[in-house]
Parts: sequence; structure tokens; C-alpha cells
Amino acid sequence: MIGLVAVAFTIAGIKLVVFDYSLADVMPRTQYDVTLRASYDGHDGETRVRTFLPVSDARQQVVREENLTAQPTTFSAETVGLNRVGTWDTNAAADGSTLMWRFSILGTALRYEVDPGLMVPDSYPSSAAQYLKAEEDIQVDDADIGLTLTRIHADAGPILERLTAIFGLTSGMRQRPFKGTTDALTALRLGEASCNGKSRLFVALTRRAGIPARLVGGFVMTPGSKKTTHQWAEAWIAGHWIPFDSTNKHFASIPEHYVTLYTGDETLFRHTSDINFDYRFETDTILVPSPKAKTSFKLFNVWALFDRLGLTFMLLRTLLMLPVGALVVVIFRNVIGMPTFGTFLPALIAAATSETGLMWGILGILIVVVIAASVRRMFHRLQLLHSPSLAILLAAVAVTLLATSLTAEVIGAKKLAYITLFPVAVLAISAERFFLLLTEKGAPTAFKSLGGTLLVMSACYAVMNSLALQILLIGFPEFLLCFVALDIYLGRWIGVRLLEYRRFRSILMPVPSAPTTSGAP
Repeated sequence: MIGLVAVAFTIAGIKLVVFDYSLADVMPRTQYDVTLRASYDGHDGETRVRTFLPVSDARQQVVREENLTAQPTTFSAETVGLNRVGTWDTNAAADGSTLMWRFSILGTALRYEVDPGLMVPDSYPSSAAQYLKAEEDIQVDDADIGLTLTRIHADAGPILERLTAIFGLTSGMRQRPFKGTTDALTALRLGEASCNGKSRLFVALTRRAGIPARLVGGFVMTPGSKKTTHQWAEAWIAGHWIPFDSTNKHFASIPEHYVTLYTGDETLFRHTSDINFDYRFETDTILVPSPKAKTSFKLFNVWALFDRLGLTFMLLRTLLMLPVGALVVVIFRNVIGMPTFGTFLPALIAAATSETGLMWGILGILIVVVIAASVRRMFHRLQLLHSPSLAILLAAVAVTLLATSLTAEVIGAKKLAYITLFPVAVLAISAERFFLLLTEKGAPTAFKSLGGTLLVMSACYAVMNSLALQILLIGFPEFLLCFVALDIYLGRWIGVRLLEYRRFRSILMPVPSAPTTSGAP
């Protein structure tokens, strides 16, 4: 045991000292996979739909994009000014026509520190000076804009002081749902606005203060399906466009899950009129290796290996964390004495619940085990041989998984729909164990083992989904030897299991005998 631990730490030490490994280099990045789904009624006529497509820059990297719209719709992309525009044309679009565009983004969170002593310059380059002018919905020259700037003391002083005052005004306004375009003056006079009204007011006040500013549009890439888009602003400071989001209170900063689709006061979609157009953005996230993670480690880089093979982080995580989950099962079974279905079934099930989440995973397991065991009981009366019975059970589990996923999709329980990722054979064995205990030892014993399995599975889930532990083992897989050493130690466990103390308490902790008293002499 000591030898295995020593070998693990020796290899890790060589990596750190000789090969200059850093655990930070192996940290994964979040990749945002976004699908735009739009539908419309073309009435068998010519239709055109245009929208903005993301572009790669210093803050966001487009790692993949594809048009998934079927023929006869044609797609084209072109650069218009600072933006990239995608256009879908159809000569005879039927009612219920659809278009799909999918892209993947690696975002970077940015935070800027503005020099407190930086003053408004006398002039700007022409590329920035154009963003000092008034626009239709950004009324820079209006008297109310000037009076407001004076009232909040943002008409003089360093740039940071001016922007702080303007940001304080716009971020403190009441939030209202988006109901169409809100110009800067309307937002100011109402004292409330959606993101587009607050951003236009921020831009108008900032331009009036002598600082170039512009609108930026996109959306916040949170997992799930949404129609809500977002607008924020950027100010030109010392040669950099610095973001300001009054709605979500991001001052001179922007999170990594913001995706920029266009720059300027634009409308996200333009399309043929009277086509009943509707759209949604669907976002999923996955963890992927950073470029540094794929190139930094030269001794044994599991990130790079899986990347070359085109395998996912989920598979790598499962492969490395299964021995850890197995150790958790050993502790619960051999040290605590918790009954479970099989030796390592809880760890295998826990690995599958990473996509559903713990609560949906437990619900899915209960549904499958109970239904499959009921099917097994029905066919038990036919006195079939064991192998055909298991084959029928396997089919019952597969059908139950599909039916559960379809039901989950209908009721909107997206996480439960991922139950089809569960290993069918593992669930079939669990259902078989439950049925055998039910018929041979009764319902109390069967449900006790089922409860123990779910409890141990929950513990495995908590440990196996520790991101810190996952990163440690990805960077230093040799530490799996330490878990093997612990397995060896527990393999020699001869002590009483914790749950057996109650059963054998009369033997382990005998009641002391009452003291005897002698009679008077």
C-alpha cells in the first residue's frame, strides 16, 4: 500500500518539478453549443429571413457552425460593416417552414480597470468619433440628456467618474419586460426600461459626456431554451471598447456566457412581412480541454489523447472517476454495512446520472426498476429459463427508458429525458436483483436494498461529480494508485460494520452487572 502511494507521489513530483506541470493548465473550458430554431408560414410564396451570426474576436471564439436548414431553402453569409449577416431565401415556402443554425462558442470573461486619472481627450480617431453623434433612438443633443448629465455630475471630471455616475443612473432604473424599442429619452422620462432602453440611455449620456459609445446585441447563453435576447453598451476608453451592462450590473466587465451577435443599434431579425415568424435559442454546455491543456503535458496527457480520438470529456471523466466511485461503494458495503444491488452497480448508475442530475436520476431509476420488476413478475409465471427471462427484462428496460424520455420531453423535464443514457444492462441487473429479493426475502428486504442502493449511488454521485477531483485525476491520473492502496487496506478490513453495532450491541457492549451488597455482620 505504501509503495503504491509512494509511486503516485513520485510520478506527480517528477511532472511538477522536471516537466513543469501546472494543475491550472488542465482546467477545462465551458463550450456553449447554441441552436437557433425558427419557424414561419411562407404561404407558398417567396420568403427571406436575415439575422446576425457570431464572429470570432478577442473575447469569443466560434469553434464550429453549420446550417441545418433543409432544401429548398438556400443560405448565404456576408460581412456588412462590423457584422456578419446570414440570409435564408426560399422561392415557395410552405406554411410551417423551419430554419436551423447551430454554432459553438468558447467565451472569455473580461474585466477592465479604468485609470482613475484618465481624462476625456480633445479628439478621437474617425473610427471612434462617429460614435459621438446622435441617432434616431439615441438623442444625444436633447436638452433633457444634457440636464440629466449635469444633475448627476457626469459633465465634468475624469472618465471613470463620469461613467460611474452614468452607470449608477441607468443600472438603478426599474426593470421592465421587453415590449418593443425604447429610445433613450423614453427610458429617461419613464425611469424604467428593458435592456435596450437602458443601454440606449447609457450610450446617449456617455456620448454627451464626450466619450464614444455604441450598442452591442446578443444573448446570455444559459442552458435551456429561450427567446429573450440582450443588449448592452461599449465605451471607447484609451483605445479599447469596454463593455457596460446596466441591466445585469456589469461595470467595465462581461461574463464568458455572453455572446455578441451584432454591433450597433440593430434589429436581430429582418424577414418577409406577414409570415408569422417565431424563433428560439437552445443552449447546451459541455466541458472541453483548453488549448493549453492539450499541449502542456508531455509525459502522459489524457486530455490530448481523448481529443485526438474525438471522445468527450464526459467519457474521460467517467473512466477516471469509476475507481473513485467503486471505493465509495466499498466503504459503504464493507465498513458501514449498507446493502446494495450488486457490488459496483451504484457507482455505474452514479456515472450515468451526471447528465440527468441526482434527483431526476433517482426518479428515473425508481421508474425503470419498478416497471421492469413488474414485467419480470408477469413472465415469472410462465416458468421460463433464466437467460430468456433476462432477455425479456432487457427489452422491458429499453422500452421503459424510451417511454420515460418521451414523457419527459412532453412535460418539459429535459433532464429526465437524458435517462436513455443510462446503461441498459446495469438497470436490467438492478431490476432482476430487486425482483429476486422481493420473491425470496420479501418486500422489506427488497426495498431496504433498493434504498441502500440509491443512498450509496447518491454518495458516489457527490464524490464522482467533484470538479476539483476530476481535474486532479485528469492532470495526474497516477493518483488512482492511491485509491487502489485504499482498496487494499479496506480489503483487509476485519472489524464490525457500523450498522452491525446495533445488531450485536449486547455482545460488543455488555450491560455491567449490578453491584452486590453484603448483609450486616
